Amino acid sequence: MTDFKGRAAFVSGGATGIGMASARALCLRGADVMVCGHDGTQLKSALQELEMSIAGHAGRSGRVWTCVADVRDLAAMQSAAATLMERTGRIDHLVCAAGVQIVGSVLTASEADWLEVVDVNLSGTYRACKAVLPLMVRGGGGSIVILSSVQAFLGKRNGVAYVATKGGLNAMARAMALDHAGEGVRINVVCPGVVDTPMLREAARRVAPGTDGTEVIHGWAIGQPLGSSVGLACQPGDVADMVTFLLSDEARYITGAEFRVDGGLSAKLAM
Repeated sequence: MTDFKGRAAFVSGGATGIGMASARALCLRGADVMVCGHDGTQLKSALQELEMSIAGHAGRSGRVWTCVADVRDLAAMQSAAATLMERTGRIDHLVCAAGVQIVGSVLTASEADWLEVVDVNLSGTYRACKAVLPLMVRGGGGSIVILSSVQAFLGKRNGVAYVATKGGLNAMARAMALDHAGEGVRINVVCPGVVDTPMLREAARRVAPGTDGTEVIHGWAIGQPLGSSVGLACQPGDVADMVTFLLSDEARYITGAEFRVDGGLSAKLAM
């Protein structure tokens, strides 16, 4: 495993799903990690889970902290980044994992729905980067991974705001990669497909009310080439493995790139 000992990472949207899996992977590889989110109860639960995960790796794992900081609030993000800087003296890595999904087309989604998705997914990533980048540059560089989606490439009915923001994140990462390459900062995007996260569970329960959504997710998973062979949806840890690779020195010559972790979904022609 890549050694992140002596490094510090900031994870926005880290209380659940891929964000928390990325925080866990970084801690287990030695990084000190600040996990941010908007929900204090979720963060408390996440901290307990993360501490349990790293408890058996004393001496090898890093430290982990949580901070209530909403990506819709730039001052809160800057304060959280400053706290990590005070505790570690550095910020080497940033994972932008905060996101929401609201169902609707241009005609059925309200303007408030549209603005909320844009504010969290797109503007929230901008704020996380704006808070962390100056500290990262001051330390001589680092690496950033933005969580997007295969929906940045493939359209989906009744997901206009979500799809638009994911496409925007990919474009934003390319622009940022050019802006900050000379400062030693790499920026890449990971685009998952069907991943068994709380967000996906919520979508599955809308399809099958009164259930936990497992059967629906199973159906979606087997629609992916690899999912059909193993019968399982991609797990958050599978995506976190790509996140940690891109953050690591092994990816030192990779920037402005998009990586799909989708079990072959976007390689498949639906017909």
